[in-house]
Amino acid sequence: MKAYRILDGIRALAVLAVFAGGLLAVSACNPQALKPPPPAVSPSMIVTKDGMAFFVKRLRIPGTRQELRLKEGGTLTWVPLEQVLAVRFSGPLQDTYRQAVITLTGGDRLQGEVYVNFLIEGATDLGYWNMPMSKVESLNLAFD
Repeated sequence: MKAYRILDGIRALAVLAVFAGGLLAVSACNPQALKPPPPAVSPSMIVTKDGMAFFVKRLRIPGTRQELRLKEGGTLTWVPLEQVLAVRFSGPLQDTYRQAVITLTGGDRLQGEVYVNFLIEGATDLGYWNMPMSKVESLNLAFD
């Protein structure tokens, strides 16, 4: 009598294992859904002092934490690039700083002197691109 119960339990486990295996086999045969295309990336626009405009994707500052150094009223502030919407320079270069207005993604504006003694880099339609920040007149940033 006990042997029949054990045998019934083993049969039930075997049926359950075959059923689970069948479900796994069916799901393995289904074609996988295609991934949607990546979202379109709008490039950043950089305008030089000469008036030339460049559309640059994957804009970054090589070798840094990706932030701008801003002096305002004697206070030194680091502004992360992902919070910056636009930078407009005004005035000449003085001791590696230039007067600028920084527009943040939230709409706030910061005014002060921005450190410009570094390169910015990214990619254009023609490939790798870089430029000294001291030659830039304005930036409109877009991030991917």
